[in-house]
Order: sequence, then structure tokens, then C-alpha cells
Amino acid sequence: MSKQSTYKEAFQRIEQIVAEIEGEDPDVDKLTELVKEGLDLLKQCKQHLRTTEEDLNAALGEVD
Repeated sequence: MSKQSTYKEAFQRIEQIVAEIEGEDPDVDKLTELVKEGLDLLKQCKQHLRTTEEDLNAALGEVD
């Protein structure tokens, strides 16, 4: 998944990937693909959280 997802979309896809890995016993090639996609999505989620934290800190700083 190379496109930038919303946090919710990325998180839902991570849940799907985990369920697929746990439920289907994928072959090594498919497992590698799923893990790489999951890591990319985790990076996107972390970036969304960082950006949200920065935005909130900036907004709260304006209140002071």
C-alpha cells in the first residue's frame, strides 16, 4: 500500500493483515508482502500521531 492512508484506514488494514496472517498460514512470499505492507502502514500511523501531537501542542500554545 503505497498511497497515504488516513489513520483509520491504515489501522483497519493493519488489523486485516494480522487476521490474515493468523488465520491463513500464508506462504513465505505472501507473508513477506504482508509484513512489509504492515510496516509501511505502521510508519504512516506513527506519522499521523506525530502530526496530530504537533498540531495540538501548537493550538494549546496559542491559548497560553
